[in-house]
Amino acid sequence: MPEAVPTTTTVSTDVGPAIVPDLESFPATGTPIHKKLASWDFYRAIGSPTRVVAPMVDQSELPWRIISRRYGSDLVYTPMINAKLFADENSKKKKVKYQEVNFNKEHCEEGTSSLSHLLSSEGEGSSTDTDRPLFVQFCSNDPDTLLKAAQVVEDRCDAVDLNLGCPQHIARRGHYGSYLMEDWALIFSLINTLHINLKVPVTAKMRVYESVEKTVAYAKVLERAGAQIITVHGRTRNMKGHHTGLADWTKIKAVKHAVNVPVFANGNVLYPQDYWDAMTGTGADGIMSAEGNLYNPAIFMHSLPKEPSVMFPAAPELPFPSIANMAHEYLDIVGKLKTPTQSSAIKAHLFRLCRPALEVHRDLREVLGKSRFDDKATGTHKIVTYRKFVEELERRLEQDMLEEKWQSQPNPPLPGSVSFLTQPDENRPAYVPHWLAQPYFRPPLVEGAALTEEEKKKRGERVAESKKGTAQGKKNEGDMLVVIEDVQTEGEAKVARQRSDSAEPEQQGMETKKVKLNDQAPPSFAAV
Repeated sequence: MPEAVPTTTTVSTDVGPAIVPDLESFPATGTPIHKKLASWDFYRAIGSPTRVVAPMVDQSELPWRIISRRYGSDLVYTPMINAKLFADENSKKKKVKYQEVNFNKEHCEEGTSSLSHLLSSEGEGSSTDTDRPLFVQFCSNDPDTLLKAAQVVEDRCDAVDLNLGCPQHIARRGHYGSYLMEDWALIFSLINTLHINLKVPVTAKMRVYESVEKTVAYAKVLERAGAQIITVHGRTRNMKGHHTGLADWTKIKAVKHAVNVPVFANGNVLYPQDYWDAMTGTGADGIMSAEGNLYNPAIFMHSLPKEPSVMFPAAPELPFPSIANMAHEYLDIVGKLKTPTQSSAIKAHLFRLCRPALEVHRDLREVLGKSRFDDKATGTHKIVTYRKFVEELERRLEQDMLEEKWQSQPNPPLPGSVSFLTQPDENRPAYVPHWLAQPYFRPPLVEGAALTEEEKKKRGERVAESKKGTAQGKKNEGDMLVVIEDVQTEGEAKVARQRSDSAEPEQQGMETKKVKLNDQAPPSFAAV
């Protein structure tokens, strides 16, 4: 359909004048050719989800979706998929390969209502494994291409989501994600094309503008285009990496009050308690977590454990899961599924999940870096090297638990530990032992501070050490290469771009400063 050409108005905002397209100058929403539930009926039909795992490139893959659901998540998104590559008509071979990696329909597991016949829930999560409800997220700048890609998955998901939030440079080069924010007419066309032609609902994930007024106007255009759920990431496009900062809950709250569709809030969720604070602070219908979930997949548990268990050995005082046991459970899922999991995804998950322990046992970082997924093997034999890494880490952590020095906060604190909290409380303890999964607090980047020669040397040594294991396995990684970094980047494992057409996780980058926070965010942050 032709793009709308909206008229504009200059409005006064809290940060100065802003040019805002007139809502009424956009076409009417239109009537879908397929019968669909209205927004709120659809939201209720999928269980009124309130605990949502974000779309994350190479990170919200099937095994991670399963383990996240076991520990409380109500709704999970796929990783962001490039619609152009997914629907590539120029190279059938390339398209098939891309689809196999990003949404594999061959093994009939992704988007399946019940996986209980394949998996036994050996952990302490749900007794029934499923991959629904599921939203499949695409990035695109062409309505027809987006529709072709979405139609491939519409029978295996509950909705298709449009990525309007990716702030990475590759999104700027590819003209998608948050770099469409200057082109509301194109965004309207992308969403409306899916709304009219797709069998399932379309949703959208956006970032905010500097002003509340423009943010609200933007959200209203998404709603008018046909978005049946809107997720608002409370950060602007420029808030990323060491400039991430806090998500603005007031803007999310303003959007919630302005639109008539369900709204999910994204940002500032590091602890289980933050879910409740975000629900209250934003008034949203659901809360989305990205990095918080990656460092602790049990962040969305509906009720915290009231006594110690194998998975939660320090409960109820410290309701954080055992790193080793959670890692074993994740690998169990990977090994039992027929759908292959990218080695890059496994490695990145283990680096993040095991991050506190690897600050103590740094020599195991190289062991993990050299681990490989054997795609020629079957069952648990596919993950033998990863399993050996976890078993060795588990052995060491069992010894650490017996040592007196780890029963209280070490001095100095371990890098990135919760000891960086400004205002710890009963829900956000000042010390969590390194054998328990916990939030990651990245040290702040000091503006204008130059590294000393010794610091540069140490940084170079860390990068060289971490890359040693990946260089040898580059040929076996297929199209993906994992580069392990330790230079205050986006987590302990940053997934390299999938050739030149892939993208980085939208929700990575988290800066922590010891600052006094206002009442829009709980005292745990940092940002995520």
